[in-house]
Amino acid sequence: MCLHGKALYLSYDGLTDPLGQAQILPYLLGLEQQGMQFSIISFEKKEALSENKQLVQKQIEGRNIHWIPLSYTKKPAVLSTIYDLWKMKRAAKKALTSAHTVIHCRSYLPMLVALSLRQGRKVLFDMRGLWADERVDGNLWPQHKPLYRMIFRYFLRKEKEFVIQCDSIVSLTQDGINAVSERYGATLIENKSIVIPCCVDTQLFQPMPPSVNMKQFLNIPEESKVLIHVGSVGTWYRLDQELVFFNTLSALDPRWYFLILTKDTTSATSIVNSEQSLSSRVVIHRAPHHEVPSFLSMAQASIQFIEPAFSKRASSPVKFGESLAMGVPIITNNGIGDSQALIQNGKAGICIQCWDEIPEAVGQLLDTQFDSKAIRAYAIQALGLEKGIAAYQQVYAKILSHD
Repeated sequence: MCLHGKALYLSYDGLTDPLGQAQILPYLLGLEQQGMQFSIISFEKKEALSENKQLVQKQIEGRNIHWIPLSYTKKPAVLSTIYDLWKMKRAAKKALTSAHTVIHCRSYLPMLVALSLRQGRKVLFDMRGLWADERVDGNLWPQHKPLYRMIFRYFLRKEKEFVIQCDSIVSLTQDGINAVSERYGATLIENKSIVIPCCVDTQLFQPMPPSVNMKQFLNIPEESKVLIHVGSVGTWYRLDQELVFFNTLSALDPRWYFLILTKDTTSATSIVNSEQSLSSRVVIHRAPHHEVPSFLSMAQASIQFIEPAFSKRASSPVKFGESLAMGVPIITNNGIGDSQALIQNGKAGICIQCWDEIPEAVGQLLDTQFDSKAIRAYAIQALGLEKGIAAYQQVYAKILSHD
């Protein structure tokens, strides 16, 4: 399937962020290979841009991709976002030409810009998750404060407008589509919604022999077993419950170590200290995205506990697919997008219904011999990057074919 068109891609996430490296660039590079041209406007954090700008430029060099990085403004709250949206709109106006037939919006904020500039162009609402609900569930918009209550109501009104006015909707999960249908009625999204989960580059994330040197570097004994957490530890991530799991596990088998691989090292250290964990066997480390596979290769199991909430119905954790692509079974909890179904279908881990089931899950992990090759094969089939690119191809082909 060959595509012919030019799209303006708007993202409030940065291409130099780990998320951009894993969940933006790979899809756009794949679509560009099929004939699409892109202008990308993204917001880059200073440190990430400094570290990874050349990496991004190298990936897009010689491609039909024009990257317009803007600087992300963090403070003051609310006003900084309004300022960034103004910058995005100004840059989008400057970048748009008559050749741009599609505006691809990653999440909600870019949709505010796109709908004011569309002028007959097709608009792809890549909603990712239920963003406004996530802000409330994560207590980023505390509803006891009138300002945040007003902002939440504003975005719920806008959400309905986005759903009505866009030409196509991409959700990370089927349960996310169900949630939107329940909220606004299935007829609004009929024939224009598709599920594309967070897919994984199975060439980058593929099993490799664990490095003895790496275990030595982390002060983890060679004969030990490793439980790993990869990614953020704040907001709705329940590192505290993961530590309960680890403490129970290591009490039964003291060979286990817990590796927390995160950029939030300060927060992780604070949580570990406050939970009275077996901190001598908890290792906290930071690593760039391209090094994550080498750390996962040491692990016998991966863990990711997330506070279940309404908004999490639409979540597809990036690290979920990355662990499975490495053949590493994952321990998680129900209520997080389609995770339970994926684990059950792929016999790829353990999914608990509530925190009280942690002791039972520990016993299950110790008693179960997971088939790492079968887990990887399932990850390729269900969450492989090629599958995601092919799904986006279908979306683009459909909206480009409609005048």
